[in-house]
Formats: sequence, structure tokens, C-alpha cells
Amino acid sequence: MTGQAPAPPRVRVVRLLRVREGREADFVAAYQGVRDGAMRSPGHLREQLCRSVDDPGRWLLTSEWESLEAIKRWRTDPEHTTLVGPMNACLHDDRWTGVFEIMPESTGDRRPRQG
Repeated sequence: MTGQAPAPPRVRVVRLLRVREGREADFVAAYQGVRDGAMRSPGHLREQLCRSVDDPGRWLLTSEWESLEAIKRWRTDPEHTTLVGPMNACLHDDRWTGVFEIMPESTGDRRPRQG
């Protein structure tokens, strides 16, 4: 035993969004700026943007962070405020955001093999 405290749990930020019709290209361009800023932020691990196949106005944005403290630092960084403004301007007000602790997960390719 080394006596070190366990690492803080990783967290995932989940945003369910509705993009205003006709603003999709603006939204994606603005998101790319936010993503690039987040990638420069210490503790950022990955980012993903998804669009609903059933309702093209609905989007899912997720980001993964080394810790809750890392996402808090990014959210209070003045660059974050500057970058998210144009992205949020493309959205309706019916958005939802949550931060989740990442629990142990399975990994690997579980798809059936062909042939």
C-alpha cells in the first residue's frame, strides 16, 4: 500500500439539445470552437456530438473529464463563456444538462463476428 488517495471518479457531461431549424450549420461550427477550447482544457478526455436519426432537430452532446474539478474549471474559464454563447444562440430553450460520475464499464467489441 502506498497510502495514496484514490483518483477522483471521471465524469461525463450530457446535454440534450434542440437546434433551431436552419441553424444547424451555425451550431456545428460553434460547437467545433467549444470542442477545440475544451480539448485545450486540463482534464478533458473526449467529446462527442450526435444528431437524432428520428428527429434531426434533437442533438446529444457528451464530454468526458478526468474529474468533477476539471469540468468545474472549464465551466468557470472565461474562454468557455465566450465560446458557448454562439452555440447556445442556435438552441431552443428546451435543453437539459447533467453531470454523471462514470462507473466501471465494459470494453471491447461485442459485435457478432462475420463468416
